[in-house]
Amino acid sequence: MSDTGRRIAMAVSVLALAAGGGLWLSRVPIATRVIDKELAAKGVPARYHIADLGLGRQRLTDVVIGDPAHPDMVADWIETQTDLTLAGPKLIAVRAGQVRIAARLRDGKLSLGVIDRLLPASSGGPMTLPVLDVDVADARIALDTPYGAAALRLSGRGRLNDGFRGRLAADAPRLTLAGCRIGALHADMALRVTATAPRIAGPARAAAIACDGAAAQAVAGDLDLGLSPRFDRWFGRTQVTAARVEAAAATLRNVNLATRFRGDAARTTGIGTVMVDGVQTAAVTSGATDWHGQWRLTNGRATLAGRLVAQHVALSAAGRRGIATLGDSAAGLPVAPLLAGAAQDAARASRDLQLAAELALSTGDRTLLTVERAAVTAATGAHATLDDGAVTIGHPAGVQLAGRVTLGGGGLPDATIRLAQAAPGAAVSGTAQVAPYARDGAALTLTPVRFTTGGQGATRIATDATLSGPLAGGRVERLRIPIAAAWDRRGQLTVNRDCTPIEFERLAISSLTLDGGALRLCPTGAALVEVSRSGIKGGARLGATRLDGTLGGSAFRLDTRGATLALADRGFVLTDVATTIGTTRIAATRLAGQVTGGGAQGTFAGGGGQVGTVPLLMSAGEGNWRFDGRRLVLDGALRVADTAATPRFQPMAARDIAFVLDGGTIRATGQLVEPTTGTPVARLAIDHRLSSGSGAAVLRVPGITFTKGFQPELLTRLTFGVIADVSGTMRGEGQIRWTPQRVDSTGLFSTDAMNLAAAFGPVTGLAGTIRFTDLLGLVSAPDQVATVTSINPGIAVTDGRIVYRLLPDLKVQVQTARWPFAGGTLTLDPTTLDFGSDAARRMTFRVDGMDAGKFLQQFDFSNLNATGTFDGVLPMIFDEQGGRIADGRLTAREGGGSIAYLGELTEKDLGVWGNLAFQSLRSLTYRSLDVQMNGPLAGEMVTGVSFTGIKQGTGAKSNFLLRRLTRLPIRFNITIRAPFRGLIDSAASFYDPQRLVKRNLQALIDEQNRKTGVQPPASENVP
Repeated sequence: MSDTGRRIAMAVSVLALAAGGGLWLSRVPIATRVIDKELAAKGVPARYHIADLGLGRQRLTDVVIGDPAHPDMVADWIETQTDLTLAGPKLIAVRAGQVRIAARLRDGKLSLGVIDRLLPASSGGPMTLPVLDVDVADARIALDTPYGAAALRLSGRGRLNDGFRGRLAADAPRLTLAGCRIGALHADMALRVTATAPRIAGPARAAAIACDGAAAQAVAGDLDLGLSPRFDRWFGRTQVTAARVEAAAATLRNVNLATRFRGDAARTTGIGTVMVDGVQTAAVTSGATDWHGQWRLTNGRATLAGRLVAQHVALSAAGRRGIATLGDSAAGLPVAPLLAGAAQDAARASRDLQLAAELALSTGDRTLLTVERAAVTAATGAHATLDDGAVTIGHPAGVQLAGRVTLGGGGLPDATIRLAQAAPGAAVSGTAQVAPYARDGAALTLTPVRFTTGGQGATRIATDATLSGPLAGGRVERLRIPIAAAWDRRGQLTVNRDCTPIEFERLAISSLTLDGGALRLCPTGAALVEVSRSGIKGGARLGATRLDGTLGGSAFRLDTRGATLALADRGFVLTDVATTIGTTRIAATRLAGQVTGGGAQGTFAGGGGQVGTVPLLMSAGEGNWRFDGRRLVLDGALRVADTAATPRFQPMAARDIAFVLDGGTIRATGQLVEPTTGTPVARLAIDHRLSSGSGAAVLRVPGITFTKGFQPELLTRLTFGVIADVSGTMRGEGQIRWTPQRVDSTGLFSTDAMNLAAAFGPVTGLAGTIRFTDLLGLVSAPDQVATVTSINPGIAVTDGRIVYRLLPDLKVQVQTARWPFAGGTLTLDPTTLDFGSDAARRMTFRVDGMDAGKFLQQFDFSNLNATGTFDGVLPMIFDEQGGRIADGRLTAREGGGSIAYLGELTEKDLGVWGNLAFQSLRSLTYRSLDVQMNGPLAGEMVTGVSFTGIKQGTGAKSNFLLRRLTRLPIRFNITIRAPFRGLIDSAASFYDPQRLVKRNLQALIDEQNRKTGVQPPASENVP
């Protein structure tokens, strides 16, 4: 028996005898002399009384062993029983009352103080229990250890090697053992010895146990330990429970550990279970966990093998939310429903899981954990299994993977993954067969996914994906793209380092449908997609591309010179974009944007095009655009011009443009502004239906005021050379309607008082409303009426009323025109004026009932006086040389009239006949008078005047000869060559015709006086 074993056996005997002194002292004769001699020989101080000393029985009282101040043992009484044998007296029984022992544990050895001196030396043989009857009423041991103080209490009776029955209680307020702190430990064990084999069993509990990174509350245990007769083998069972265990980030509730074990000094094996009512961590909770397995401890090497089952395992709420939102980053992409659906199903599955796995753990020089035949099932039906192989995690070898992993159920895609690895730490290769996966209108098909991972190289995955699903408010069908992905050792993921061909069968966004196409995406950086700890980056470059399809039921074509896409911010840029939608064209030199969760938005520059067959050409557009998955909205500014070969209006600036493409309808509004002055011209509203190619536009003109700095030629060149110096306000509204076959337009415009200069003279007070039947062609309905305060083509006419009609090709049909004129009327014959060419424009004015006196009064001729009523015709021709009268004639009505000149002679000596002629002409009457006019209005007019039936009038000098002469049939023919008022050549006449008359009248009179020798009265001063 070894020394250690012997000392342990002897310590048990001592405890049974309340400090064990009586056990070994009883081997010597019970006699004071002998006891004292023995104690002295061992150097053991002791005090006692021999209360009874009989044959075979000895009773000691008041026993004190050790320093009296701090004794190692105190007993109120000890009684021994001996038997005489041939070898001498033999101790056969020990009884004790109350025993108190002080013990210490140092360096793994138990010391009883000076009592150790009474214990025999080890014999070197196996430890055995002595044949001894023991009866201990109350033995208490104060045990001092480096781990803390403990109080033991022992009681029992029976033969120590067979039949002993007793109880051992232990209390320790605070222990620190192997880095763990045990608080309020209490144990109450039953002891028994059967056939020399001791066994201890009973409960133990501790208020708390705390180790590094772990803590247990309300720990209770039940121990049943049996030893072999020689104390070299052991067996038993343990069952430990804890109300709460916190380890690292995990919290375990109601932990129950049950183990059966056996072993010897070389090895220990066991089998047991661990049951946990609930496990909670920051990431995972579990309702119940059960482990059944065996463990073995051999020469410091531990092995563990068994089956782990965890019930009602759940991820934390934060973890489930994190999984459920994994698909959010793909919002708007075709794969989004698949990722979102799978993520939501995985999140639901993680609420209630069951885990089962075969585990094997070994420790020592190498630590290896092997997992095989593992399965995870969820209440939703989702499952993942590992079979036909194992996962081994070891140090320092790393991870070794082999086997088959099967996934699916609960809405998740079905997949089978085959894993193979040549050796620990080597690359893992495999193939994944993923079944077609469809969810919420999206579908994904993958060719066998081949991959290699681990080892010294990067992890690589290769497959071809065919994807259908929603895209930015639309849908893509059978998008085919090869995928070549790689993870490097830094954890950076790259996808498709080379140019990648992409095909699709159909793409629909809102009302846009593309019939299919092929693209070639080339990476702008290291790869199309780059994922690292800093985020997602990468991008693609697209060359010249053409796509065809339909939009809103109309044929659609898109051409672009190129495009780039950046994944970091989902931004993209298209250059030289041109789209054709039926008869509508929209283009931009640059279209930049960013994909958002609900669509996209960005800016455009160089925008332009044409909506349907509307004869409006847009260009130089710039602004913002956004697409919400259904509607395309553009806002900004652009330039609008006439599409006609000969533009009918000048280019306009369109501001505050709002362009909306919603389904199959285009709606646009904006403000048309004259670009050089910034003058608002009209509000424009367009509504176009792509399916039919038809639509309408409304042009509202709230009021255009023409001033000296803002003239009609800024709006249209059609007025150039026709009218000028326009002053006044025009307002109205026009409508344009179109189909693929034709364009119709109407409008209603009016003015209250417009002044202008026309080729035939200044016009003031022009007012009226014109109804256009073809606004773009400037064609009106018949019988349009305009009133004019005055027109002065050389002779002022006022308060006119003109009935007209605008004809195609810039022609004006005058149906009637009538003015009051010098007591009569002036009427324009029906005519058609062509303003679309350089051809001469002819107008014939007819004079009815003109009063000669009133006519002269219009020109303030104070030295002339006339009477008579005239009728006539004044044909006028206007061409590029100006206006002129051709064969104009005014004829006095029957009854004649009179003419009187009130001026003075400039030359008194005219001779007899000269004076006679002057005096006769100074005042005369006529029976007929005919005026003929030919010549330009702005140049020298030739006027012929013929008088007949002349008589002297009142105030004329007469004599016998003159009276005789007037009876003769004399006819005066006078030809006048002089400027006809010179009214057209003065710009001031456009605003003040009276000033023009006064300014040019003097030149006419001077010319007439020079030729006739007549001058005005000295008192007259014509400015």
